[in-house]
Amino acid sequence: RAPPPTCAWRTAQQVEDGGYESSVSQEKQDTNTNSERSVSLKTDKSGRLLVETAADLQNLLLLRKTRRQQKATVRPAAPPAVHRVPYYVDEDDFLQACDQNQQLLIDRYLSTGGDVNACDSFERTGLHRASSQGHAEVVFKLLEAGADVHRRDKLWSTCLHSACRGGHLSVLKLLLDHGGDITATDKLDSTPLHVSVRTGHLECVEHLIQCGAELNTQDREGDSPLHDAVRLNRSKLIQLLLEHGANTHLRNQDGLLPLDGVMVWQNDSRNLLTEHCSRK
Repeated sequence: RAPPPTCAWRTAQQVEDGGYESSVSQEKQDTNTNSERSVSLKTDKSGRLLVETAADLQNLLLLRKTRRQQKATVRPAAPPAVHRVPYYVDEDDFLQACDQNQQLLIDRYLSTGGDVNACDSFERTGLHRASSQGHAEVVFKLLEAGADVHRRDKLWSTCLHSACRGGHLSVLKLLLDHGGDITATDKLDSTPLHVSVRTGHLECVEHLIQCGAELNTQDREGDSPLHDAVRLNRSKLIQLLLEHGANTHLRNQDGLLPLDGVMVWQNDSRNLLTEHCSRK
């Protein structure tokens, strides 16, 4: 229940008065400090300061110190704004709240019976959006409220794809703990591992591998995660994939091996692949 206008005005006035009182009190302290040690500086006819004695220099330094202290005086901060949560939160508000980590709005939406799997025109749910932005608390809240971890958007991407694309390891772990499909593929037949490699998120790649992600899955163009890592010159990911058994003999739709995609200037990538192949 909102306070009566008069009470609200009085509260605001008290806050304003408190800030004013504090600033006046500080001002008085500054005045007392300055009056205890008045500064007298000599000037010539043109108004320029004269520093002829040690006392003149001391007075000048004291004046500068006093001015710095006055500039550094911090006025009390205004009280934080009170954000009121509307009684009715529609689906658009809910989806935006998932984007922006506005948990009070999400709570209101869910408490009034809102559909946790509502989606936008691109068929992205609130869970897609929160996963993409890395809002782990929101992701957990939505999952506990029954959000479908397997829902796909118009590109057939799951929330795992969204989390990997943003490099949000904590969200990725949450989704996998709640049954996320590590083998899910989008319209390009890309797995979450493909996406993590392309976007260069080493920690996500490591976690997916630890959770049993298939290293040699090929997308619609026949590229494996190793093909992608080589093409993008991600040497740390190349080394990681090779250490865990990535196949260097897979050919994509153009008939190319991962090694065939190495450019002349990619010395580190070439050395890694050549050394690995020579040990086979």
